[in-house]
Amino acid sequence: ADVVASLALGARFTLVGRAYLYGLMAGGREGVDRAIAILSDQVRRTMQLLQVRTVEELNPSHVTQLTRFNRVDHPVRAVTERG
Repeated sequence: ADVVASLALGARFTLVGRAYLYGLMAGGREGVDRAIAILSDQVRRTMQLLQVRTVEELNPSHVTQLTRFNRVDHPVRAVTERG
C-alpha cells in the first residue's frame, strides 16, 4: 500500500530494498523472486481495492492522510498534560 500511496501522491518511482534483502537472505535467488511476486501482488490488490486499472489513474484523492497520529516532540509532557 505504501508504494501505491507514494505513486498516487506524485512519485515517479519508489525504492523497496529491504524486502529483496530479506528474500535474498531467506532463499537466495528464489527468495528474491518470491519477494518481487509478493510486492507485485500487494500493488495489484491495492489498486483493485481502489478500483483503478493503471498507475496513471492514481491521484491524491486515493490517499487518506491521518493527522491524529502526529509526532509528539516531548512524549512525557504530552501524557501528563492530557491528564
